[in-house]
Amino acid sequence: MRKLLLLALSGLLLWSCGTQKSTVPGWISAKPIDARRTYVYGVGMSYINPNTAYQQAARSNALADLAGEVESQVFDESRLLQKEDIGGFSSSFSSQTLTTSHIKLEGYELVDTYSDELRYYVLYKLDLPQFLEVKAKNDAIAMAYIDGKLEITGDSERPAGARFQALADALQKAFDRQLLKDPKYKIELNAKLINGLRSIESDVTGNILLPETTNYLGLPDQFSAVLRLSEEGLNTAIKLTSSSGNFSFNSAMGSILCEHTGRENAIILECPIDFKRLLPQSSPLVHLWLEAASNWKISESLFFQNTILQVAAPRGLQNAISASISSTFNTSNEAPLILEFDGNETTERNLGDRTKYIISGSFVLKSASNTVLWSSQRLMKFGISANPAAAKQAAYAEFDKDIRFFIVPQIVRNLGY
Repeated sequence: MRKLLLLALSGLLLWSCGTQKSTVPGWISAKPIDARRTYVYGVGMSYINPNTAYQQAARSNALADLAGEVESQVFDESRLLQKEDIGGFSSSFSSQTLTTSHIKLEGYELVDTYSDELRYYVLYKLDLPQFLEVKAKNDAIAMAYIDGKLEITGDSERPAGARFQALADALQKAFDRQLLKDPKYKIELNAKLINGLRSIESDVTGNILLPETTNYLGLPDQFSAVLRLSEEGLNTAIKLTSSSGNFSFNSAMGSILCEHTGRENAIILECPIDFKRLLPQSSPLVHLWLEAASNWKISESLFFQNTILQVAAPRGLQNAISASISSTFNTSNEAPLILEFDGNETTERNLGDRTKYIISGSFVLKSASNTVLWSSQRLMKFGISANPAAAKQAAYAEFDKDIRFFIVPQIVRNLGY
């Protein structure tokens, strides 16, 4: 008798479990709708995968769905944010968050969860009238805070750094409350923030001071400049960029130095504000907004002359060397660099009726102060012909090739382009 009773109870328990398992909540196929419009609901789903945070993904999707429902109520949107599939389930439900909310949700409640062999579902609800009341109160507090910070941005008596910080605080509050996405506030608030930024920028002035000297490509050490700002406290937040070459800014001294000139004659230097340096404690969203909205920068156009060399060599060779380097360098007797050829020309007539014309020596590149910048190995070029003039011409042709294809590239590599 006991065995029969145990078997009956076990069967009843198994039947009960099977019935429970087959019972699917109604909100899975049709999201609840409150006829009194007091509550709004959000449903989210994620595929079950032990290797991912699928439950968190489902919750995120449910909150995105809930935010969409709230937006449709608050902003009186005529479109439905959820479209039903043929199977009756929302096409936006997936294992990823598909909606970016324009509203900061507060006071929502977890109503229920459900899972089958493949999917995990979440249902949230929100008391809409209560939410709107709390939202209006918190938004008003946030706007009062923002307006107070924006008053500071317009105070020209304060340091620019403090004014930028006040603007960053106002921006952060706007992002925290998502006011820049809220149709009720976004247009007017964005205009206020822009005006605050422009007020600060108009009070920060500066210029780049350049000495009245000639700058040459390939000679970065000869260049120097100074950045002067109306507020030196902003020096550490300046970002120096150039259209060509490589320049650096010493914020402590305010000096601009050239490390490489590049190959372009016309160069534009620009000094915008690096908001990551200026406001290191602010969020990336604040930095991005300021970088996109800011118009402030100091610009200066530079001009670098083509590199000029003074050629020092025996007279005939001097003209030949000048011609060989002319495609890359101009020549002048007052050039800041000296290309010296330490060598000579000789002829040999011990080849019967033929002449061997020889050019031998080495190149040295020196500064005007006689500092050696580069030197070549000793080279020897020659021409052989029964005609002495033809032998000389052949030697000069070989000498020209050596300069163009070996000497000039080495000079270029050793200059600061």
